[in-house]
Amino acid sequence: MLEGQERLRVGLAEARRTYEDRLMNFVENMAADIAAGARDRVYRNKKSADTHSPLAESIMVVQKPRGADVTTSVSYAPYVEFGTQKMPARPFLTPATEEVKVLFELSPETFGAGQ
Repeated sequence: MLEGQERLRVGLAEARRTYEDRLMNFVENMAADIAAGARDRVYRNKKSADTHSPLAESIMVVQKPRGADVTTSVSYAPYVEFGTQKMPARPFLTPATEEVKVLFELSPETFGAGQ
């Protein structure tokens, strides 16, 4: 009986590691999709034909021990996202997040299933 319990314990530990790896991969993929969508939206929202955008180029995914953050290193990003009293909002991160959220809700198996 102890041998069977040990096999079960080892099997459950392996299943947990596999699940955690798949979940982390899923989160990383979603974060990458959000970052790509946010960059794309910044370029589309640009008022000039210049293809250079410090904001778009600063959008990145930062890996965390239990997840990932999509962030930017430019200080003015919140003003672009939410606007100011003198400048209308030109959201880029919120719509990108919503797009990925909708895709996940429509087809969750495309995010992480079978990976």
